[in-house]
Amino acid sequence: MKLSSLAQTYRSMQRLREILLVLSRHGFSQVLEATGLARFLPLSRRLRRRAGLEGDTPIPVQLRMALEDLGPTFVKLGQMLSTRPDLVPPLFVDEFRKLQDDVPPFSFAEVSRIVEEETGAPLAGSALTVDPQPLAAASIAQVHRARLGDGTRVVLKVQRPGIERLVSQDLAILYLLAGFAGRHIEELRDVDLGTIVDEFARTIRGELDFFREASHVERFRKSFEAFEGVVIPAVHWELTTRRLLVLDEIDGQPIRARDELAARGIDPGRIARIATRCFLKQVFEDGVFHGDLHGGNLLVTPDGQIGLVDFGAVGYLSEEVQDGLGGIFIALVTRDYPAMAEGYLRLGAVDDTVSLRRFERDLRELIEPYYGRPLKDLRLGEILRESAQIALRHRIRIPPDVVLLARSTVTIEGVARVLDPDFVLLDEAIPYARRLLLRHLDPRRRAKILLRSTRDLSDLAAALPGQVTRIFQKLLEGKIAIDFVHKGYEKVVDEMDRSSNRISLGLVVSALIVGSALVGLSEKGPLLWGFPVFGILGFLLAGFLGFGLAIAILRSGKF
Repeated sequence: MKLSSLAQTYRSMQRLREILLVLSRHGFSQVLEATGLARFLPLSRRLRRRAGLEGDTPIPVQLRMALEDLGPTFVKLGQMLSTRPDLVPPLFVDEFRKLQDDVPPFSFAEVSRIVEEETGAPLAGSALTVDPQPLAAASIAQVHRARLGDGTRVVLKVQRPGIERLVSQDLAILYLLAGFAGRHIEELRDVDLGTIVDEFARTIRGELDFFREASHVERFRKSFEAFEGVVIPAVHWELTTRRLLVLDEIDGQPIRARDELAARGIDPGRIARIATRCFLKQVFEDGVFHGDLHGGNLLVTPDGQIGLVDFGAVGYLSEEVQDGLGGIFIALVTRDYPAMAEGYLRLGAVDDTVSLRRFERDLRELIEPYYGRPLKDLRLGEILRESAQIALRHRIRIPPDVVLLARSTVTIEGVARVLDPDFVLLDEAIPYARRLLLRHLDPRRRAKILLRSTRDLSDLAAALPGQVTRIFQKLLEGKIAIDFVHKGYEKVVDEMDRSSNRISLGLVVSALIVGSALVGLSEKGPLLWGFPVFGILGFLLAGFLGFGLAIAILRSGKF
């Protein structure tokens, strides 16, 4: 094995031990024991294991604190899970939303080194002048102002040193933890933890590739070229790499309060309308939306335009999902709950156990209390989020991007209401939804869909005879195989293995006791205090093994 591989394995083991120590310190020792991971902890920690934190700290709070201590990868994991109420209980979702991606900045010397490595030229004396003071620092990257040789003001997004190696190491450990948890924790046996880690790995690796974010910026810039009131920064592709993103700087201030905008001579209500129309265009027309439109990512320029920044989180909506959303918005206005339920069915995957009538009833109980109240009291984002949670309770699996959309709607509605307390998002959304439904009925689009369906049926008809022939051929040859899935079978096997191991160890202890007694009675061999040494050693070994077996049985709670 190469020395580099040995070093990598050593670092991974050290990181695994560090992760397990943090989990143990935050009250998850019993979970580690249940999964068999406690054996990787130092002996001192295992001897003084704690059942939990002092006091009555709820488990979601303990886990959120543990994720914060574990660093960037795990903070990002918690943030991703906060957008997945289909995977995580509501109490955990609410707690994970508190996770902040806020870390100390790294040194300007490291910034200079990375910029020089990525651009291939020394920073000193080059045409790029970088401000040493960072604008912002996060777990993945750090942002600095800079100037190009022609005086153009830009911002640099510089990847944090060593973050790729740390993320790669943590992902490998997450796969290991998911495997242990899935095998040994009963409540998680039916949860596809591997798929969750796969999704998270795809997300965080995408955030580490700044080419991907640059493509998002360019796509949004082209989409909003003719949209009045919105500014998207240009990408400097000649300087952008996987670890360095260079964009034009937008001269603006984050949205904070309406009084501040009014003092600058800018109409807050107009800014609220531009921001929401910008978001609705992304959802209903483009099918690609900014996933993190909070006040800090919406800049107001001196001339009253809105600048969008930070395109690391982006959601995608297919035409089918857009159609479903349009139907839901229209049904919300017309109080057509069957149509709203059908809209959610079109959005996600459905189990056979879904009761459409109960789903409609729950939607009605959620939304009916809003009617008759002033429109300014209507919280469209909250309705979307709560109705999506109702759909999840009815086993309708909503796509992750739709869950992200519900959260983004809450965010943009909150920003708009800060600027204009009487703002009604639904008033702005209905025209977009109607245009979307009209587009859905466009004869040219219907013809395109019909042509696609005809082509699919034609391909199926051409392939079907050959597939049927192969099935009958295998049937005649006796090669048809049927796989049976035994749910819970692994637990029975684990219990049988554990029981047989304890029985075997008990027999070994019994044999040692009997053998040591016989040696003691023989009074032969070297003696210690008048007793045969081998007999004494046999009794000591039997006592040690028997004590360990008794402790294992007692700690299992199955004495």
